[in-house]
Amino acid sequence: MSFFLKRFFVVVIFLFMSDFTFAQKEIQRYEVGRRLIAFEGDFEGIKDPKALKVICERLKPLTFYFFSGQLDQCAKVLDLARWNCKNQGDSGVLRAFADSLSITPARRIIELKDKWLECEIAAVYAVKEKGLLKAKLYLSQIESKEVHDLTLFSIGQLPQKVSVDVQGLKEGEYRLVMELSSEGQVLASHKVLITLVQDKAQLVKSVAETKLKSDALLWKASQHYLIYLLDQLLDGKRFENDIPVNRLVESMAFLKNGLNAVDDKKGSEYLVAFPGKSAPLPARIFIPACAKVNKVPLVVALHGAGATENMFFDAYGSGIVKKLCNDRGWMLIAPRNGIAFENLQSLIKELPIDPERVIFIGHSMGAGQALGFALNHLNEVAALGLMGGAGAVGKNQSLENIPVFVGIGSEDFARASVVNFAQEAMKRPKNKLIMKEYEFIEHSAICQVCLPEMFEFFSMILKR
Repeated sequence: MSFFLKRFFVVVIFLFMSDFTFAQKEIQRYEVGRRLIAFEGDFEGIKDPKALKVICERLKPLTFYFFSGQLDQCAKVLDLARWNCKNQGDSGVLRAFADSLSITPARRIIELKDKWLECEIAAVYAVKEKGLLKAKLYLSQIESKEVHDLTLFSIGQLPQKVSVDVQGLKEGEYRLVMELSSEGQVLASHKVLITLVQDKAQLVKSVAETKLKSDALLWKASQHYLIYLLDQLLDGKRFENDIPVNRLVESMAFLKNGLNAVDDKKGSEYLVAFPGKSAPLPARIFIPACAKVNKVPLVVALHGAGATENMFFDAYGSGIVKKLCNDRGWMLIAPRNGIAFENLQSLIKELPIDPERVIFIGHSMGAGQALGFALNHLNEVAALGLMGGAGAVGKNQSLENIPVFVGIGSEDFARASVVNFAQEAMKRPKNKLIMKEYEFIEHSAICQVCLPEMFEFFSMILKR
C-alpha cells in the first residue's frame, strides 16, 4: 500500500472521529485558523535561507499535531514560527504567555438592544511560566474604523470572565480586540469578529424568503446552506475562521440578482453550495468584474484533509489565490471535500465560465483529488497544479497533453512520493509536467510559496 493511500485511510478514520473532538475544541480550531493567517502575514516575502530553515523546523510538527487532534500544540507551533519570522531564538516569558491567550465572546451576533457581552479569557495552550499582564478591550468597527474603548483589567486566574458594555453601538461588523501589555509595552493583540444587527429574527426571515434568480439546484442548495449557516452562527457555533454576517447577506443578494450583484471594479466573493445526497455541499466563489461581460477561466481549488473551503480564501498565503485570480480576471471556486463532475457542469451552465479554460489546483489530499479528476475527465481540465501531494497514474491512464505544475518543499513529509510521481509522469510521451522544489519549505507553507509561480505557468498556458 502506498504512503498516500495509508495516509488517506488514517485521515478518513480521523475525520470520522473528529466530530466529537472538534465539538469540544471549537475554540482551539478557531485559534489555530487565526494564528495560521497571522503567521502567513509575517512569513510573506521571507527569502533568507537561514530564517527559512529556522521557521521550517518550527513548523515541522504542525501536520502531526493537527492529525492527532492536538490543536493546542498546533497553535503553539504557529506562534513560535511567527516569532521567528522577525526574531531569533525563543520569545520571552511574558510574550509567550501573552501569545498563548485567547478571548472568546459568548455570542458572535449581537442585537442592538443587548446591553452586555460576556467574554472568556483563557489559555489556548500551556506555557511554562506566567507573569503579570494588563489587558485592554476595545471594539474597532471595520467599515468606519471607529474605535470604542470597553474596559481595562489585569489577567488573573484563568479562565477569566469579563463583561463589556455594548450599548449605543451602531449596526455593523466589529473587531473585538484584546491588547495585552506589560509595563507599557504591547506584547500581543487577539482579535475576534463580532456583528451587531438590528433584529436577528428579521435577518433570518430575509434570508429564508429571498426570491432566487433561478430554480436551478445550484441556487436552491446555496440558499439552504446559507439558512443553515446563519442558524449555526446564531447558536454560537465557532468555525476555523471569522464569517461576517455581511458575507451571508451579500451572498443572498447574489442568489437573487446573479451577476448584477457583482462589484463592477473589484469583483465579489460569495458563499454558495452544490446539491448533495443528504445536505448541501459548501463552497466559496470569487467572481471577477470582467465576468459580467465575458466568459472567463475558472480555477477549482481543492483543500487538504481536515480543512475546508475557507483555506484557499483565508489561508494558504492569506488567500493569495484570490488575488492571483483577480489580477488575471479569472473565477475561483473552492468547494469543500472535492467536486463532482455534475456539479462542475452545473456551475459552468449557470455562470459565465469558459469550459475550455478550467484549471484544477490542490494541496495535499486536494492535490490527489485534483489529479484524480483530471485523469477521469481529461477533456474538462486545461491545466493542473499540485502542491504538497500528488498520487499515481495507472498503467492504462494518462494525463495526455494536460500541462501540470508540481510544487513540493524540500522538507515536506510527502516529498519522496511527489518526486516519484513527477519522475514517472515525465517518462511518459507527450507529458507537459514541470516540477519545482522549494528549499527549506515544508508541507503547510508550500501553497503560499508556490502559488505565484504556479499562476505564471498557468498564464503562459492559457495564452497559447
